[in-house]
Amino acid sequence: MTATTRGSPVGGNDSQGQGQAPDAQSQPPLPQNQTSSPNSSNENSPVSPPDEQGQVDRPPQLEEEEPAFPHTDLAKLDDMINRPRWVVPVLPKGELEVLLEAAIDLSKKGLDVKCEACQRFFRDGLTISFTKILTDEAVSGWKFEIHRCIINNTHRLVELCVAKLSQDWFPLLELLAMATNPHCKFHIYNGTRPSETVPAGAQLPDDELFARPPDPRSPKGWLVDLINKFGNLNGFQILHDRFMSGQALNVQIIAALIKPFGQCYEFLTLHTVKKYFLPVIEMVPQFLENLTDEELKKEAKNEAKNDALSMIIKSLKNLASRVPGQEETVKNLEIFRLKMILRLLQISSFNGKMNALNEVNKVISSVSYYTHRHNPEEEEWLTAERMAEWIQQNHILSIVLRDSLHQPQYVEKLEKILRFVIKEKALTMQDLDNIWAAQAGKHEAIVKNVHDLLAKLAWDFSPEQLDHLFDCFKASWTNASKKQREKLLELIRRLAEDDKDGVMAHKVLNLLWNLAHSDDVPVDIMDQALNAHIKILDYSCSQDRDTQKIQWIDRFIEELRTNDKWVIPALKQIREICSLFGEAPQNLRKKRPIYIQTNLVGQTQRSPHVFYRHDLINQLQHNHALVTLVAENLSAYMETMRQLSKEEQAEFDPQTVRPGSRYSHVQEVQERLNFLRFLLKDGQLWLCAPQAKQIWKCLAENAVFLCDREACFKWYSKLMGDEPDLDPDINKDFFENNVLQLDPSLLTENGMKCFERFFKAVNCREGKLVAKRRAYMMDDLELIGLDYLWRVVIQGSDDIANRAIDLLKEIYTNLGPKLQVNQVEIHEDFIQSCFDRLKASYDTLCVLDGDKDSINCARQEAIRCV
Repeated sequence: MTATTRGSPVGGNDSQGQGQAPDAQSQPPLPQNQTSSPNSSNENSPVSPPDEQGQVDRPPQLEEEEPAFPHTDLAKLDDMINRPRWVVPVLPKGELEVLLEAAIDLSKKGLDVKCEACQRFFRDGLTISFTKILTDEAVSGWKFEIHRCIINNTHRLVELCVAKLSQDWFPLLELLAMATNPHCKFHIYNGTRPSETVPAGAQLPDDELFARPPDPRSPKGWLVDLINKFGNLNGFQILHDRFMSGQALNVQIIAALIKPFGQCYEFLTLHTVKKYFLPVIEMVPQFLENLTDEELKKEAKNEAKNDALSMIIKSLKNLASRVPGQEETVKNLEIFRLKMILRLLQISSFNGKMNALNEVNKVISSVSYYTHRHNPEEEEWLTAERMAEWIQQNHILSIVLRDSLHQPQYVEKLEKILRFVIKEKALTMQDLDNIWAAQAGKHEAIVKNVHDLLAKLAWDFSPEQLDHLFDCFKASWTNASKKQREKLLELIRRLAEDDKDGVMAHKVLNLLWNLAHSDDVPVDIMDQALNAHIKILDYSCSQDRDTQKIQWIDRFIEELRTNDKWVIPALKQIREICSLFGEAPQNLRKKRPIYIQTNLVGQTQRSPHVFYRHDLINQLQHNHALVTLVAENLSAYMETMRQLSKEEQAEFDPQTVRPGSRYSHVQEVQERLNFLRFLLKDGQLWLCAPQAKQIWKCLAENAVFLCDREACFKWYSKLMGDEPDLDPDINKDFFENNVLQLDPSLLTENGMKCFERFFKAVNCREGKLVAKRRAYMMDDLELIGLDYLWRVVIQGSDDIANRAIDLLKEIYTNLGPKLQVNQVEIHEDFIQSCFDRLKASYDTLCVLDGDKDSINCARQEAIRCV
């Protein structure tokens, strides 16, 4: 937006473009280059002051008639200041001057309140105009003549303010504060202008002046002249009398009246402060202290966001500081301010408390600012240490924590106070208890806000405070509901986010592990705690994050060794952490026996970016013999279950969780098997003979439940898949001494599949079968396991026997190159073998007498041979 301020055009109307007054603008001037002095503008102005328009000669007004006011000028002003390229007419006899003089005249006669147009001018045109010409960035682009016109109009504004001073007109008091603000753009830009009321070098006594320049290098003489103008118009006496009367005073009025002079206090003479303001400094605290709780509540409600109380105290302090020996007064004002804040906190509703919290944070900001200043002459009584002590002694945190915690903006202000208390090392363990108790059992919104608050603050807690907070978590965990535990887990996980040095993450990881260890924790909550544990390890920003993961794996392995109840969670965590490491490229993958020895710790230190998952698993295998450990654990578990099943009279369901356990028997077995397969597959390890036989024996040979053997069959079938995990060198021995020793009648469909995979793998390795595409050709009649296969045909269930028969057909109808030439003889021998087995069954039937079951069994064998 182009911000332009110019005098009104001279001539009869806007279309006359001659003799135009100088433009002042923040951007290059509009294409209007003719200028004239303020005097020539006076002669040609189309608008005269009100007294030159013949108003005095008009007949007397009736009471109900609205007083005369320059409506045309008001309309023009409103139009000019509200354009995108706004214009404020400040030249002599321009619209702003005309309206100001008309408003002064009406105000002195007490008629302004009867003139709606004048009231509208106060609210809109006057406020907008002076806001622009005193505070806009465009100020620095205007010419001296324009600045002179602005200060002249500001003198008229001061005259208007004095005329209305006893009537508490807020818009005018705000403008007075703007006009007397040494830091507004206009006064900063004109900081070197000399004063006309206090000429440089003049030795004028204080009692003859109301203001004088405090710094000759930047005298801000025009501001000094404004203040003296205010005093010469009896403004300070009116102000003093207004306070001393005490009539209809309230916090808002006091703030509005005192603010202008709390800002420009450095310019006031000592005589002015002593005569007009010291009585006010004494009177205002007494007035405020005498307010009843109800009156104070009402004031707090009306205060909204303008921080009136803070403004009053600050202004009174500034004024008192001008008088030597008033240090005690300044101290008492600070104490009074804190006392009022405490009252507001104790009695107020939400809005009042919000304002009180704003005041607390303003004090905190000021004491923090003072702490960073090093000028001993400006030492303040209220230091950061004293403020922290006040907060503690008056239990401010406890008061704030009582209610309104469902409001995010309320909690935001509480956060600022807590940060200050933490910074000053004044946060006690009791404070932490109170913060945590404030959300216990409360509405979800309160829980969320307090948890968010703690997540932000935790990084600033000392180690002792953090430990105490974690103790609070543990205490709540014991009796918390499922939903409360979920919320607590989320908070705990958040505490470790963005941890660069690993200290917070280390504490949180330990806490999660300890919480998950609680005996009464349901499995789903425990799983959530362990998932959070994994996420923290995964998202860790610590430089030694891989070492941290390995340390936790070592800890889980210790659990595996020592705590039977924690085997399954420990296995899950080890697997999840290992999965956080990337897989190696295909060219680096190679199966290794589980007893391989490798020093990967040194390797990780040299090049951690190539520490792959299989490297980690191999390191664990080397350090802990992990496969052996889990296999032995499975065997020991099965032995325990075997003893339990003997001791208990009624059989229990393996799918059901037993009392005192978190997992069913099926889960206990399956999780161990899944973990073992993960180690073999992802660690690129071979399962060796001792562990293979141990697992087979405890699950297949000595199964407690049918599901144990079934799980064993499935597991070994997967091990013997397209990418086998069983050491090929032990296949034959394991097949002959374990698989073929199992009673054929115990084979199920999965058992038959397991047998078939071993049968084909072993005979292929021995060269007795030849793999061709998806089929196998027999190249040697002496197949390993063939006799067992016939036993399955004869002794197995119908479905299993049919699978065995199909396998016999497959191998005898797919002869390899060596046997092709003897195909007829081989088939004849096969048929003869069938007859021999059939005859044996027939002979058995003949000798049996009366044993119905035996007869049926022999008959079944005969039918299968046929």
